[in-house]
Amino acid sequence: MRKETRAFTLIELLVVLAIIAILAGMLLPVLGKAKAKGSGVSCMSNLKQMAVAVAMYADENDQRLPAAEEVPTMPIDPAAPLPSIYKILNRYVGGVTNVFICPMDKVGRYKIEGGSYEWNYLFNSNMVTHLGRMFEIAPEKAPLMFDFENFHPGGTNGMKNILFADGHVVLQ
Repeated sequence: MRKETRAFTLIELLVVLAIIAILAGMLLPVLGKAKAKGSGVSCMSNLKQMAVAVAMYADENDQRLPAAEEVPTMPIDPAAPLPSIYKILNRYVGGVTNVFICPMDKVGRYKIEGGSYEWNYLFNSNMVTHLGRMFEIAPEKAPLMFDFENFHPGGTNGMKNILFADGHVVLQ
């Protein structure tokens, strides 16, 4: 008596592999979007942490905002350059420099400037409580920091995270 063994044929094996390849092809774009969304949330979280650092700085400096260069490699006054916002806030984030890097920064601004975020120099040394009087703008509408580039997907050319003086962050 001979025992009958059943095995996959080559055709059956190829069909199964084709189905797995099709499913993987459908799943990869979804995983890529989820990864991008996670990186975007991390970038937003970094700006929130910097909002706390700016608030701590202001608490120690008579409610005044830091005085920093907008773009550290291109000082407003080359004869008397201001420090970068990253050097000023470094102590308030516990020396964790990853806070200054947006994971979506694929152009490498953090390598050139020391961080992925631009400081709004118009508010240099202004008192947090006087923004409304000086600039006729409410703190919830005063942009303090934002991404250097449109790193985030959306819009026509991408979008930026913006940190406002009241501490909230939005993607626009």
